[in-house]
Amino acid sequence: MPKYKATPDPRHVLPTRRLAENRKVTTPEGHTVHLSIGYDPDEPDRPREVFYSAGFKSGSQLEFQIQDACVMFSLLLQHGLLPVDVAKSLSRVEQPDGSMAYASIVGLIAAELVAKDPV
Repeated sequence: MPKYKATPDPRHVLPTRRLAENRKVTTPEGHTVHLSIGYDPDEPDRPREVFYSAGFKSGSQLEFQIQDACVMFSLLLQHGLLPVDVAKSLSRVEQPDGSMAYASIVGLIAAELVAKDPV
């Protein structure tokens, strides 16, 4: 049985005031999702948090799932994972033209974070 660490790696604490940019993501089904991506001023090219701001019916199960996925992404980023490391583990599906695309909205959010990944 594997041993777990007694404590997780330290969380990168962000300053109270930080850089942020808003992005609009469109799903293959035509839904528009609005995200806010936050950065540490000391590392302005590295995303450290992501928030869902609009796109799905308020109070819907899908809205809550996206909000929760953004919280988990933010925690992963603040504990040192790079967006590309998270994105490569997410599901993909083959498109009619033979290309591969993320299979979920969570994957599309990951793609937005990878677009600003310094690696």
